[in-house]
Amino acid sequence: MKKRITGKYGVLAVLLAVLLVLSSCSSMVESIGKLDSAVDRTKARANQAALDAVGVGAMEDAMVASMVYAQVFFAGGFAYGYEDFEEGEGVIWKLTSTDESGSESMEAERALLKRTADNNEWWLLSYSEPEGESFLSEALLDPDYSIVKFRYMDPETEKIREWVPETDEEAAAEETQDEAEAEETAYAGEEALFRGDYENYIVGQETVRVGAGTYTADHVLIEDTYTIYTDEEETEENAETYQVIYEWWISDDVPGQIVKYEWQNVTEKISLKGELVSFKKGYTTQLESF
Repeated sequence: MKKRITGKYGVLAVLLAVLLVLSSCSSMVESIGKLDSAVDRTKARANQAALDAVGVGAMEDAMVASMVYAQVFFAGGFAYGYEDFEEGEGVIWKLTSTDESGSESMEAERALLKRTADNNEWWLLSYSEPEGESFLSEALLDPDYSIVKFRYMDPETEKIREWVPETDEEAAAEETQDEAEAEETAYAGEEALFRGDYENYIVGQETVRVGAGTYTADHVLIEDTYTIYTDEEETEENAETYQVIYEWWISDDVPGQIVKYEWQNVTEKISLKGELVSFKKGYTTQLESF
């Protein structure tokens, strides 16, 4: 079943919706653990090399990388401010997801570890849960912040695993086609937000108190609807429409600019909120990535 998305901010809406469905905050470790359920777990851990040879291990790594990358690197869907980080500087966020069954929280940590000579960047991407579960990864990103290499500590084996995205011509061609389709259907002529211009959505300045301190921040408010079609034929019968609200509080006084965010799917009564807990310097690789 192919799903097609339309609406001003469809890409961002779907990103956040998928995160909430696949990895609510404190279930994220459990979600990653379940990625092995498609194969016999004993055989998988006894001979991971064999799985890699047939592509199963690589598939698992890709799913882990995509989930952690989206959840931790793109805080609240805010895709700006990364150039403000200095080497060794990072931020810690408290994330809380809420639905009709209650709420769950975790802490996410993001830090710029190193800028390389070829303009790539190594980032720490990690999170921890109140129960003590944690996940540690480091990602090498290119100047467009796409993953070049992803390394993580396997929570089960406590060994470092590494994943490199496909780089062959066929994969590149598919990616180009996907990007073209996204431009046509998701942006729908409303490219400003995704090109770095959100000033039209600033509704004022507010004093914001979070764990990291008190800041005067620009309040960005976006209210929108998006529609998912569950079939190629776009009819009312296969259309699912959602009302969503995005809010960001932005300050130049913190690395990454954002101090607080809230996302609500009003239709399904689910939300994701984040606030900056702290920021500090002195980060370096923990996985011997460089």
